[in-house]
Amino acid sequence: MKDMSKRLHGVKYTIFTVVFLVLSPAFLPAQTAAELEAVLETPAVTCAQAARFVTASSGGAASSGGTASAGSDDFQQAMEKGWFPQGTTPDESITLGKLSFLIMRAFDIKGGMMYAILPGPRYAFRTLVSRSFIQGSADPSMTVNGERFLHILGKVLNAEGEETGGGET
Repeated sequence: MKDMSKRLHGVKYTIFTVVFLVLSPAFLPAQTAAELEAVLETPAVTCAQAARFVTASSGGAASSGGTASAGSDDFQQAMEKGWFPQGTTPDESITLGKLSFLIMRAFDIKGGMMYAILPGPRYAFRTLVSRSFIQGSADPSMTVNGERFLHILGKVLNAEGEETGGGET
């Protein structure tokens, strides 16, 4: 049992290191290693945490500092821009549907015909699944843990970099 615990800790550390190295150029101006580690280890990312990372990653002006108020400021900014559905609160756990909608709005990702007609979490989720940003067992109502959140955001950042010519050749 102790050996399994050490392996799990080692796997988490390895994933954190890889995610940090891959995403660090995009996050360094706004997020600290402590913030990345805290999000990575959380069992359910809040809407405020997601707004903070997505705002910084999409080129927006994220609030400075790793305080709770900084995340709330980013959340408020995201709400004002229409990146979250009405009624969303900063402390609620983000679902795959809301995360998909946030990412599509923040990165100005074009969706399919149904998303164009009825833009919202359901069709945003379907778009991200069809583009393989979200993989595996998934449902738009599932809450998102830190590891999955950073994985999805990393895939989006990688794809956005390739589309704008910033990716590796």
